[in-house]
Amino acid sequence: RRRSRSHFGSSGGSARARACACARVCARALAHACVCVERAPELMAAVASTAVPVEVGGGDHARRIHNCDQRAPFIELEHPALPCKLSVEQRGATDPGFVQGTSSCLWPVATHFARLLCDRPELVRGLQVLELGAGIGLVGAAAAALGARRVVLTDCDGAIPLLERNRARLADDGVANVEVVCVNWGDASHHEDALSSGWGAARGGYDVILISDCIVGGFDTDRLWQSCHALLSKRASAQLIMAYEFREEWETVGMFIHSASEAASRLLCSADGDASAHIWCVVRMEYSY
Repeated sequence: RRRSRSHFGSSGGSARARACACARVCARALAHACVCVERAPELMAAVASTAVPVEVGGGDHARRIHNCDQRAPFIELEHPALPCKLSVEQRGATDPGFVQGTSSCLWPVATHFARLLCDRPELVRGLQVLELGAGIGLVGAAAAALGARRVVLTDCDGAIPLLERNRARLADDGVANVEVVCVNWGDASHHEDALSSGWGAARGGYDVILISDCIVGGFDTDRLWQSCHALLSKRASAQLIMAYEFREEWETVGMFIHSASEAASRLLCSADGDASAHIWCVVRMEYSY
């Protein structure tokens, strides 16, 4: 059992203090889960390159909720690695199209996570990728545009209409390797649907599973893990990559990783991240059965 000294490149005393506290908490949670923690310098460099200050002033302050614009009708993502500008629809809480119980608008971690994939396209290129709790589908959209063989966006029933509209928007922009499937976490019949549906059925499981900001206190992370385990390939090269904003929910994080550690004979983990004015983490799990 080893603990990594996570490096957070934040500026400003209070942000650095929170980052250090987050690193200690993650180390304790990972150690409690009895996993092997390995530093991944190239992954941390990608995290640092995507860290941007959160603007709290300026003319759009009234539009910003949770440090991002959740009221704009569309979210756009541009990056040199992308073949085109990505545009996905969102519906914030004040929008008539908002569906209660879904994440139909952008959360800050999704933008950072998508940019991290842009900096590390080899994580998804040529692979079968599934996103759990996809929300508006920004992270999965980035994976698809970066050359994933196939990307399946999943979420609960109420989120599917918005995901389908975003799938159609992406196809219109030339990103046609995206499918949408309803997956309620822990539902075995939905797992079967995700493994068998579409033009590129992943009967042996997906090479990569992406999770963006689903590790939250009050969320049923036990059922989330059930879906991860059911849908991820059992090949040693399979990876679960998740990003989340740290909200002092270290026990929730620790228990999720503990579940992962019990499912594999060896679990390699790296947990790092910083976004200046708020803390986020990336956990990349490689399985060796």
